[in-house]
Amino acid sequence: MIYSVGSIFLDHIIKIDSFPKTPIKILAKGIEKRLGGSAAVACFTIKQLGINTSFIGRFGDDDVSKFLTGELNKFKIKYKDSITIKGAQTSQSYVYEDKQGERLLAAFNEKKLLKNRKLPKISFSKNTTFITDLRWVDASLYVAKNCKKKNLIHVVDLDNYKLTSKIKQIVDLASYPIFSETGAFEYTKTKSIISSLKKMNSLKNKFYAITAGKKGVYWIENGIIFNCKPPAIKVVETNCAGDVFHGAFAAFIHKKYSIIETMKLATATASLKCTKYGGIYSLPSFSSVKNFTKQIQLRKI
Repeated sequence: MIYSVGSIFLDHIIKIDSFPKTPIKILAKGIEKRLGGSAAVACFTIKQLGINTSFIGRFGDDDVSKFLTGELNKFKIKYKDSITIKGAQTSQSYVYEDKQGERLLAAFNEKKLLKNRKLPKISFSKNTTFITDLRWVDASLYVAKNCKKKNLIHVVDLDNYKLTSKIKQIVDLASYPIFSETGAFEYTKTKSIISSLKKMNSLKNKFYAITAGKKGVYWIENGIIFNCKPPAIKVVETNCAGDVFHGAFAAFIHKKYSIIETMKLATATASLKCTKYGGIYSLPSFSSVKNFTKQIQLRKI
């Protein structure tokens, strides 16, 4: 079982031809409602790859929550340990996507939702794996402490945050801290992937990774830096690719693949997602991921 703990959003996807250089009126080519959020999309990815999973997040008591729980029910994903906050709005975002698949995302989290201090009741049983994001820092820290105590796998998605003592603890405790480029630079104050990894490793000799879009993913293990890079692909949609990567990483590391194998498979999963439009409805199958992995380039830095 893999528990995915953190954010869930209602994404409003707005298709446009291109991003204007100045703020003007433009014509949308389409509007669509979708389930989004780092932890939620990671959870759907894990399910698509054939592993039993459960989502734990925070909902308001509004119509948005009904739509999102409906999507979870449709895919038979459990969410019974999630928290519903009375009188709060469920998180939403507006995502503008151009013809090249690039995006502009504006996210909204109501303060009442974010400030609620109630934590979920989680059973940290044997052979369970956890993945968290930083949209729910207290829950992520709670998971990090318990996973460390019980020697369970904990993958954490580190993106779009301001560094605090709690986040430092999460990074220190997590089995597999995986940063975005901006997340890594916030943590190390170093605007270089290689330098950031070296600086992290100097603080504590353990695994760290940084995702870098079409440049692939970089990571350090036992003091050695590696890079997995996908081949050139026709990008249709980049939205949620990072979330898909994290979910795939958690899935394959849970199944006891080596880190190199896991990185190749996770890179392949995220890359294939970028070639199709449709969010959680266009996640690749394990068989297609396994076949595409042959095209992933691996190198030591």
